[in-house]
Amino acid sequence: MHNDRHLEVMRGLVRGCLDDLDQLVTVFLAEVHRIEPYREQLVPVEEMHEHAEASLEMLLRMIGELPIPDRLTGVPETVGRRRAQLGVPIDSLLRAVRLDFRVLWTAMVARIGSDADSEALVRHGAMRVSDAVEQHMMRIHLSYLDEAALLAAERERERERLVAQLIAGDGRDPQVVGQVARALRVAAADRFLVAAVPSAAQRAMRAAMDRLAAAGVVVYPHELAQRTVLIAACGAAGDDLAAELREVPCGLGPIADGLGEVPRAVRVAVRIADVLPTSTTEPRQLVDVWPALAATHLAETGEVLGDTVLSGLDSVTSYERARLVETVRAYLASGSVREVAAQLFCHRNTVLNRLNRFHELTGQDVNRPKDAALVLVALACVD
Repeated sequence: MHNDRHLEVMRGLVRGCLDDLDQLVTVFLAEVHRIEPYREQLVPVEEMHEHAEASLEMLLRMIGELPIPDRLTGVPETVGRRRAQLGVPIDSLLRAVRLDFRVLWTAMVARIGSDADSEALVRHGAMRVSDAVEQHMMRIHLSYLDEAALLAAERERERERLVAQLIAGDGRDPQVVGQVARALRVAAADRFLVAAVPSAAQRAMRAAMDRLAAAGVVVYPHELAQRTVLIAACGAAGDDLAAELREVPCGLGPIADGLGEVPRAVRVAVRIADVLPTSTTEPRQLVDVWPALAATHLAETGEVLGDTVLSGLDSVTSYERARLVETVRAYLASGSVREVAAQLFCHRNTVLNRLNRFHELTGQDVNRPKDAALVLVALACVD
């Protein structure tokens, strides 16, 4: 009986508040405009008034268990979606929604009489108002999160499209460069580190991205033909950022001076990544892989070059050929007979003898820069 009586009293209070709805909206708006995003009118004034009026009316009807017209049933979802679209921070939004309780309960308490059941009515009413506002806030929150996720996905798709457009072009379209800069939130004139990472190195790449992000670096991964291209705004810290990729097998392009130079850096990085041996465990630059890259671009001509330069080795056994090639590769990598001897566990005279033997068979003296460069490319062509 008490509950039924309390409900009837509550309905009377609700009807009184509904009659003064305009006043409640004015009080609510005065309160909510103290919150920064609303004070700066991030939400249009007319929209704010409309949503406040609809929300307060819906809440009052929920509290009094009065019929809710169709025009009010989707109000929480509308508010949540619009605040996400307008960029209102979620904390500010929820703080604003919580004001509903204070505005409504203050108005209702002012209308409660002084009869014997007033204390119980206050307890009962506070619970009903709190429950209604909590349900309202939960629906707004969920709708906000759903919309924010959709907006984030849409922004990501737009970033992917713009970066793909930048990479596919020559970087000379100022409109595209400007759009990419805004999408990535970087300065178009900044310097950028570019790396192409094979798909097999995804775990190492994510770890490197985490390190870069922790250092406050803007880093954007872009999928390109079964590899990931990393674009990082590096300022003057190009070498330092490259060090964060120390455990990532990847191709490093030249530092791009501005977003307009990123397409070229991407193309170089990708070409380097294409010729990386599967045993690679760290970044490689153009100077590290140029023989293999040259061999790739020579194609069939490269095969002929390799066969021609190394044809003299066809007269020896496969064992001797392997020893000679191994020694020549090691020597071309270091230029030191002593280091080669230590690496191959043999005497330095053995190294010298093998280099001389290679010269006799092929006519190429790897102590001469011209011959050394030719042999490097030839060996890459027959790999």
